[in-house]
Amino acid sequence: MENYEHKDYFYGRWCFHGDEDKVVNILDSYAQKQVDLSNVNNVFQLYHTKLFFDRLSEVFNWDEEKYNFYKELASYSVNEIRLYFELIDENNLVDIYNNCYVAYRDDFWSFFCKFKTYEKISREKFIPIVKAMRLSPYKLFENRVFVKWFDIELTEVLKEPNYSARLLVDYYLKKHTKPLEVHLPKSLTSDIKYKIISDYIDGKHANGNLLNLIMNGKNSKEFPIDDKLRLKAKKRFEKLWEDSSIHMIKQTQGISVTFDHDLPDKSFVRKEYDLIAEYNVNWVKDNLDYPTLLNNFIYLFEYTDFQMRCKLTSITSQRGTIEDTLIVDGKTMYKYGNSFLCLNGLANAQMKCYRDVLAKEDIYIEEIVRWFFEEYLKNEFKVEGFICRMPAQTDSILSKYERFASVMDGITKQFKLYVEEGCVDRELYEMSSGSIRFKDIPSFIKNKYAYCDSKDLMHEMHAVFSNQSTLSYIEKTKSKYETLFDLLCNERLTIGEFYAYQIEEINWLMQRGILEITDGVIGFNNERLHVLSDLYDKEVLCLQYYKSSVIKQLFLSGEIRIESSLLSESESQYFDYNLNKAEYTNGLDLRNKYIHDTGSLDERVQKQDYIVLLKLMIILVIKINEEFCLRDKLEKVEGDFYEL
Repeated sequence: MENYEHKDYFYGRWCFHGDEDKVVNILDSYAQKQVDLSNVNNVFQLYHTKLFFDRLSEVFNWDEEKYNFYKELASYSVNEIRLYFELIDENNLVDIYNNCYVAYRDDFWSFFCKFKTYEKISREKFIPIVKAMRLSPYKLFENRVFVKWFDIELTEVLKEPNYSARLLVDYYLKKHTKPLEVHLPKSLTSDIKYKIISDYIDGKHANGNLLNLIMNGKNSKEFPIDDKLRLKAKKRFEKLWEDSSIHMIKQTQGISVTFDHDLPDKSFVRKEYDLIAEYNVNWVKDNLDYPTLLNNFIYLFEYTDFQMRCKLTSITSQRGTIEDTLIVDGKTMYKYGNSFLCLNGLANAQMKCYRDVLAKEDIYIEEIVRWFFEEYLKNEFKVEGFICRMPAQTDSILSKYERFASVMDGITKQFKLYVEEGCVDRELYEMSSGSIRFKDIPSFIKNKYAYCDSKDLMHEMHAVFSNQSTLSYIEKTKSKYETLFDLLCNERLTIGEFYAYQIEEINWLMQRGILEITDGVIGFNNERLHVLSDLYDKEVLCLQYYKSSVIKQLFLSGEIRIESSLLSESESQYFDYNLNKAEYTNGLDLRNKYIHDTGSLDERVQKQDYIVLLKLMIILVIKINEEFCLRDKLEKVEGDFYEL
């Protein structure tokens, strides 16, 4: 096979200053009929001179006459492309395509489909030709009309699992920022897709990421992923892990929670790969009133921050860039990283140890939860009608578990009724047999949460707070600081100390209002900085803890949206991940699996799952208590500051 590959070809989409000389040379040779147009690469190089003019409306040091002359000459390239493709047939297609520079192959395929050159290929020779061209499945199935023309033949091509499995899983199960440009043949039935995936799992080249997506895939009519196939993928994934040397370098993170007499009230440290939390048991035993015992989950264990936002949810800013890239992101999968697992592992350990400490004092968290709904709400807020039948201490762990899940349903339904009706109407409550979605639990507060709703606002926060921003590196400090925020907090800088390519972005941030110059030194607008830093870190603002004109401006400009619900979006997603698989196929499904008798028979696992349920109930208690506190607060002031 003749090799036409060499380094000095012209590519119009990546042209830089100086490439205009190449354009002139190519077009002058073409005008003088010195270009060999029987060579596919010469034809596409000529076509890329047209792309050069499509990209640039003027050329440095060229006058208008010269620009227009060469632009018109370049326009003839489309006709040369058409003439060349008229000469392609099933006998020379493979050689021409394989001799085409890799950089030009996307253009080749585009014109191949545009001119319908594929109609010259007989159906008998189609499959051998496609295999010889070694096209990726993403490219082969890019054009809808082409796929329709060779529907049956392309279905046969897809029956090779190692060729098609990644495409199918990617298309049906993986989450994308924009839809894949893929068109599958109508002859590819659900049964064929099922067999392809099943054979792929059995094959020698199964990929761990694809297996992860399959075992967490959501069953659908178009792409059936039943329990049998998910289990098969799960076993293959586990076998792949056992057989791989990668497990030898896996970092394990230890979590230690200790209650003892000679410890500080609260201490939390990271030591290499370990999380170590220590608490003074005497302080707990000296403060056994129920309100304090509940407040410990906020101030001691930090299940929430001081705005009552749950700190255990998966937040993008907590995940590292490399980690975020490597995480398998299925369409129906809850996305989380190592920090999420660590924080939740710690919270579970805190709950278990705290529960053991209180049990020695004959105090049970289940009883504290019952007291909160049936006594505290009545005494503190004059709220009556809540019934919370928590499991008894004498119940078996399985009975506790089954009871607990139904209690959580009951509490959320009763709270929804109270918000909507002003009381817990028992007759109305008993008419409702279904559970409600966590995202649909309402709030007393009309303007409770604010979320980013603007690409410009997201870009502004990324530029200032992300360690992937290009603004943190300057000649003076090199790589000392990870973010622009860190840089400007620690250095007194003028705009002239930034590189030329950074100054445009700095000026844009000044126009946005987060940066300002005082006596020549770049600094922050502290009010805007405070608001955006919180929004970037937590992905949500709790408006009743602010009184900021910045937030009003962001709302009026359409850059944030304001919603009202008991749980923020990340919190409701967190509850869904833990309790059911309605939203996330990789969810823990704690609410349903024991009710439907599909839970673990291992009592140790049952106890671990029950601890997670207790943790979720405590978070609900904190959120509901906040609702009544905020309602009382608003009743005592003249309206809501965010009555927009």
